[in-house]
Amino acid sequence: MPGLLDAGEVARLESTEASSFDVLFLELMTRHHAGAVAMADAQLRGGSDPRLRIMAQAIRHEQQGEIALMHGVSGGGAVSAAFRNMFADNLNPADTSGVGTTASTRLSH
Repeated sequence: MPGLLDAGEVARLESTEASSFDVLFLELMTRHHAGAVAMADAQLRGGSDPRLRIMAQAIRHEQQGEIALMHGVSGGGAVSAAFRNMFADNLNPADTSGVGTTASTRLSH
């Protein structure tokens, strides 16, 4: 599963000093959420069950929004990012599936 942390990464997080915990948490959680978006994209490209397609779209929106929040997007920028995230692919480098838009709408805040 893309984004799944291995036991070593979890142990590293658990043993990290408080002063550097947040940075490592953001790094690992961002990668974990990006993995969820990649899995949702796979469902949107290849799945046919309408319930799962709706769920995949919701996952893309939610996970990309949480990544934006973790990286400091707030206020009007958060609203704009949330709207773009409903339709854009901000995490996968090349979206040739027809799902979302190109990488030009990536989060860069």
